Amino acid sequence: MSIIEADIEPQHLPLAIRVRLAGPRDIDDLADLLDGGENAREQVLTWLETPGTTLLVAQSEMGVLAVAVLVTRLVPLEGVGVHKIIEVDNLVVRADHRGRRIGRRLLAAAVEWSRQRRAVQVEAVVGEGAAKRFYENFGFAVANDRLVLAA
Repeated sequence: MSIIEADIEPQHLPLAIRVRLAGPRDIDDLADLLDGGENAREQVLTWLETPGTTLLVAQSEMGVLAVAVLVTRLVPLEGVGVHKIIEVDNLVVRADHRGRRIGRRLLAAAVEWSRQRRAVQVEAVVGEGAAKRFYENFGFAVANDRLVLAA
């Protein structure tokens, strides 16, 4: 089932992508997306097997173009109960498809997925540079040492 169907206006031709949950059939594609090594394959397996971790992939007729690794945390708040926070642990777009707004569409799908699960915020922990600008341009704001967006 597709989380988001989107037409992206890339540099030359329209590229239709869909965002969906990743599963075991995606292990090889995701390992290649990361770096293709055995460590990448083990990392993907770990993500897929870890409770509270969800992988969303952006896919076109060309295959898997990007992945977002989402980690769900439950944070107890005194007198309020528990708040659900989703952390974007990793977001990777295939190098030859960067600059086509695929990462932005995938992040939008991740935020929508988080809202559907009643998360109170979405977080991303990044350093200075392009990744920080990417999240800030999306609407994330610095809160302590984290970039956050109300879900």
